[in-house]
Amino acid sequence: MEPVLRPMCAADLPVVMEIDAESLPRPWSAALWREELESPFGSYMVLEDGGVIVAHIGTKTVADELHVMTVAVRPRYRRRGYARAMISTAIAATPEARHVHLEVRPGNIAARSLYESMGFVVTGLRPRYYGDEDAVLMTLTL
Repeated sequence: MEPVLRPMCAADLPVVMEIDAESLPRPWSAALWREELESPFGSYMVLEDGGVIVAHIGTKTVADELHVMTVAVRPRYRRRGYARAMISTAIAATPEARHVHLEVRPGNIAARSLYESMGFVVTGLRPRYYGDEDAVLMTLTL
């Protein structure tokens, strides 16, 4: 069975938050997730493999810019191309986008390598973006 990318719903949040807790030093709160799901500018998707949610992606579109808000893959499902596929699908689903932006922790070498392999380049630094750490801003020009 092929993995399926589908819209995230509120019922998915417990699993999504579990993936975040396994993947991110500072995961989003339930309140923030609910707020994001209700945003008219956001698109949040989950990836199911064998009927199990194993990853998610969230994006926002403003004018001709797509902003990747979050990407997380459950650790035991990494290195299967899921993050690349989700980002590529999000870009393809936003034909008006001319630029794609995302932030990444400076020390997240695996993620930075993935983004660079997709054509993203470092375009800035966001001081204390994560509260405890700066973020590297990366941009893909389409």
